[in-house]
Amino acid sequence: MVKKSKKKNLDDIIDVVKRLRNPKNGCPWDIQQTSKSLSKYTLEEAYEVVEAIESNDTKELENELGDLLLQVIYHSQIASEKNKFDIYDVIEKSVSKMKLRHPHIFLRDKSIKSVEDVNEFWEYQKKIERKNKGATSVLDGISVSLPAVTRSLKLQKRAAKEGFDWNNAKDTLKKVQEETKELSVEINKKNKKKIREELGDLLFSCINLSRKLGIDTETVIRESNRKFEKRFKKMEKKMNQKKLQWTLKNLEKEWKNSK
Repeated sequence: MVKKSKKKNLDDIIDVVKRLRNPKNGCPWDIQQTSKSLSKYTLEEAYEVVEAIESNDTKELENELGDLLLQVIYHSQIASEKNKFDIYDVIEKSVSKMKLRHPHIFLRDKSIKSVEDVNEFWEYQKKIERKNKGATSVLDGISVSLPAVTRSLKLQKRAAKEGFDWNNAKDTLKKVQEETKELSVEINKKNKKKIREELGDLLFSCINLSRKLGIDTETVIRESNRKFEKRFKKMEKKMNQKKLQWTLKNLEKEWKNSK
């Protein structure tokens, strides 16, 4: 439990950002930043938060959440300078949205009881919001700026809610196998354009399979990355200890031994 004396007012961090962006005596780097130039850092900070969570590093999570919060303040301050909105507008809108999407908590709506009910109402509410923004397709509103895997997953989930989905994981696996065969055909033909297309279809199908299995694709890939990195470093260490030449034959042998 955080002691009351350690709590800081939100205005403290807002004041820091304001001083950094002060046109007369602020930091030259901070003054010239825009939301567009900061967007890559916002994305990086979000990923670093995820990394801290997956590493189960509470201290690092505390640090990274602070960095991510700073990004939120920065974007809000830049908008405030243009008389668009400020951080308090952001908070107010978020509070209103969460209350609207949780009537079973804030309005005592007893018709929402289970997790399934919550998800169903959440999707219903978001569908209304998209329609009010002018959406004409069920796929409208899925940001093109999302990482490719995340956007694929969102497209698939949205389509699945409209009934466009495989019955089970086995049927989805058949599609993966079908796409693999089609890719193999194009590789044999050395048709670069079709290889690119079929590889995309295969990756998309693999993401769909992950969804049907109830496995988060991003998490699986990150776990696989860590597994590869750990095994490669082990192999690398053995290669150097044995003073082996980095030939494919030696690498394959040590790779198998590093399991």
